Amino acid sequence: MDPTTLTAIISALVGGVAGEAGKNAWTSLVTLARQRFGDGSGEVAALEEATEDTSEAIAGILVDRAAADPGFKESLESWASQAGGIVRQSHDVSNTIGGEARIHGTVIQAGDVFGSINLGPR
Repeated sequence: MDPTTLTAIISALVGGVAGEAGKNAWTSLVTLARQRFGDGSGEVAALEEATEDTSEAIAGILVDRAAADPGFKESLESWASQAGGIVRQSHDVSNTIGGEARIHGTVIQAGDVFGSINLGPR
């Protein structure tokens, strides 16, 4: 299980990407954790209080649990595959520079960027 991909999926869903389908995907992850670890577990508590800022930590917790539990790993990978598809479907990006634009310097066109973009020394 790739923690970077899982972080991106979690962050997108917590951030409200994919509307109702995203909410359903998130609910299914909470349900999966609840079934596997119990209602009062730290995993469930972390998911219930998730924010975009805690996405990386939550992904780390889930990846660690998946490494120790092959059954959970299989379920988490299946969930991530489905949820990732939902996020990708609802998150088209179109970057355009047109018309009579005059660009003097570097242009970066991207969708979501997780982390920094560094163009060299300041």
